[in-house]
Amino acid sequence: MAENMGLDKFIGNFRGGARANRFKVELNYPVAGPNIEDYIVVAAAQLPASIMGVAHAQFMGRFIPIPGDRTFDDWTITVLNDTTFSHRNAFERWSEAILANQQNFQGTANYRSMTAPLNVHQLDRQGNRIKSFTLWHAWPTVISAIDLAYDQNDAIETYSVTFAYAHWSSDTSPGESFGPGF
Repeated sequence: MAENMGLDKFIGNFRGGARANRFKVELNYPVAGPNIEDYIVVAAAQLPASIMGVAHAQFMGRFIPIPGDRTFDDWTITVLNDTTFSHRNAFERWSEAILANQQNFQGTANYRSMTAPLNVHQLDRQGNRIKSFTLWHAWPTVISAIDLAYDQNDAIETYSVTFAYAHWSSDTSPGESFGPGF
């Protein structure tokens, strides 16, 4: 009898798919935060990428790939805007503390006081965390425009916020590594 390579083997080995719509984001604000919990209004996010650069060594006409430096893409979330602009106001305060809109003044004492850890969790269908990531020393680089239009009936305003961060850790990788005072 031939080895079963079909559907029964798949069903027997696959543990069920993680659902893209089951996640929770927790933002930490170094300034006054919003009055609504993050997981209610953050409508979209990503689990962060892992990117290893490649350095090439040449040998006898060949390029040998050597592991290079790790880099981290910016992280973007999509936020539902409520009528109090709770999160929008918090992001604007955070951005203003980093560098004022009207004057070229930094409103924070040092790097650490303008950044914060951000958390994103993959959840199972019962709401339990099955994978967690922390993005360390994050700060907003872009708070996108909010589009307004007369033809947007039955639509909630959304905007995106893009964060730069130093590195990430997960529940299976090392955590915060910067020393005190950084």
